[in-house]
Parts: sequence; structure tokens; C-alpha cells
Amino acid sequence: MGNGVCLALLATAMQVLLATTLWARTMYVTDTFEIVVRSGKDTNTGRNIIRLLPTGTQVEVSEMDDSWATIQLPDGRTGYVLKRYLIARLPYQETAARLQEETEQQRQRLTVLEQELTALRQERDQLQGASTSQEGQLAEITQKYEQLQRDAAQYLQLKADYVALQHTHEENQQKLSELNNAYTLLKESRSVMWFLSGGGVILAGWIIGMITERFRGRRRRQSGQVYQLPN
Repeated sequence: MGNGVCLALLATAMQVLLATTLWARTMYVTDTFEIVVRSGKDTNTGRNIIRLLPTGTQVEVSEMDDSWATIQLPDGRTGYVLKRYLIARLPYQETAARLQEETEQQRQRLTVLEQELTALRQERDQLQGASTSQEGQLAEITQKYEQLQRDAAQYLQLKADYVALQHTHEENQQKLSELNNAYTLLKESRSVMWFLSGGGVILAGWIIGMITERFRGRRRRQSGQVYQLPN
């Protein structure tokens, strides 16, 4: 019988504990108040005050009835506060403080971002200036490259023309040398012919003179005249 009672009490305690755990919720002390935490649900005496909680304090509420809320203190004790002094949201003062803190953080972050933006803008301007300069250099190099291409094409054409002209010149030089040799041979042949012609004329004249003289001498002898050559 004693074991049954113990088991029943244990089951009841577990149910109460489970119900308390499932019901527990986080709440906050209301705005602009310091509330009294009491050891019992009685406001007619000050002897049951165990603590004062400032506004915005977060508390864990395990039970709540029409007037009172049962809370758990950080030191593990259980206390009672009037229900009307608890709210389910953050107090406006706490919310304002958090918003102000977040605003300040955002402001600091904005300042950092503005500085980064300024640095990026300066870097962009520098890159843009460098890009403009590089575009000018690229245009100049492109012009020089195109001019080199044109010059190279002209050089190749001039080289081809030079090679062809040199070949033609060599052929002409060879032909001129052959003509000079032929002219020299012809000139020498004409000189020999003129020499032979002149010698032939002289020889023929001498022969004719000899024949004529002999003919005249014969006629003189026949006519009794003797022609003597002068001394």
C-alpha cells in the first residue's frame, strides 16, 4: 500500500512538473517600473519581498493565474509577481536601446562602407585614367603596327623588284659583254680586211704599173726610142 501511494505521488509530481515545463514562457518586466518579487501571493506585508526587478528584466514564468505569475529567479528560487507588471514583448525602453545600438552599429558600418566606396571610387578613377592612357597607347601602337605592315609589304615588293631588276641587269651585262666581244672581233676583222684590201690595191697597182712599164718599154724599143729612168 505504501509503494502504491509513493508511485501515485511521484506520478502526480511528474505531471505537475511536465505541465509546468510545457506552460513555461519568457516574459519581461513592464516599462518604467521596478517590480517586487515576493515569496508568497500577498501584497499586505513587506516581509515577503525577496527582490526588486528593474524594467526590461527577462524572467521565466512557470505558472500564471488571474493576478499572480510564478517566476524562476536566476539563483533558482521561486518568486511571485503581480501579473499586470509582466509583458510578453520587449519593453519600449529596451527596444529603443537595442534599436539605438543597432542604429549606431549601422551608422558605423555605413561610415566604413562610405570610406570603402570612396576608396573604390578613387581606384576606379585611377583605373579609368590608366585605361584611357592605355587606349591611347594602344591606338598609337596599332597605327605603328599597321604602318609597319604597309612598310613590310612595300619592302617585300621593293625587294622582289630589286631582285628582278638585278637579274635583268645581270642578263643585260652578259648580253653587253657578248656584244662587246662580237664588236671587237668584227672591228679586228674589218681592220684586217682593210689592211688586206689596201695591200691588195697597192699590189695590184704595182703589178699594173709593172705591166704598163714593160708595155711602154717594148713599144719604145720597137720605135727606136729608149727610155731611161732618171738617176
